[in-house]
Amino acid sequence: MSAATRYWLFRIGSVAAILGSILAGVGNGVHPITPRDDSEGVARVIADSDAWTLIHVAILLGIILMLIGIVTFRHSIEGGRAEALARLGTHAAVIGATIGLITIVLDGVAAKQLADAWAVAPDAEKSVALGLVSTNETLNFALAGLFNMSFAGVPFAFLGLAVVDSGVFPRWFGWVGALAGVGSIGAGLFQMFTGRPTVASLILTIIGPTVIVIWTLVMGVMVGLRAAESRLALLSSGGPL
Repeated sequence: MSAATRYWLFRIGSVAAILGSILAGVGNGVHPITPRDDSEGVARVIADSDAWTLIHVAILLGIILMLIGIVTFRHSIEGGRAEALARLGTHAAVIGATIGLITIVLDGVAAKQLADAWAVAPDAEKSVALGLVSTNETLNFALAGLFNMSFAGVPFAFLGLAVVDSGVFPRWFGWVGALAGVGSIGAGLFQMFTGRPTVASLILTIIGPTVIVIWTLVMGVMVGLRAAESRLALLSSGGPL
């Protein structure tokens, strides 16, 4: 990879990581809270939310941009065990992002359409329509647990360890990412074993993803600083950008 290509990769990837983190973080922050153990309450919250699909589109774009940032992180770590860990984390992130996009479409598009259909259904058809909403929510909850493991969990556990081993970025920062990844793996497993929303699963699925979103944002800033250093080196050597 030429110096100019590396500069543009770091520059574009850092912007993607920062924007993706902001979109995903804000989207999750403004996501309407649905009640537990209340199928009709869940359907009502979804049907009454005019921004439900828009919020999920923002989260979807955020995940795509975060994945681009992760690919950039992998190229910022070179050599030996650290690069091997970064490569494995990136491959895992591709799998996790794919699962995440499916989960978000189920929750943001399918759930909204089913809830809207329930809201206007005749009384005789309400129970059937509500059953469809509940079925979709069950599938979404199961996939969300897998998403936590495969995107917020395994990739960041590997990437965090790669940062620790690389010496390119602060070691303590790598441990933060690795521990957040391990925590997200645990949260995903807990969610899948419980099979339904609980207070514990809700708390666990908030902490891990929140930390990895912040971690990705900060990592994007640090990679952006490396891009600036690359630019200065290219300009001083007279190389093309």
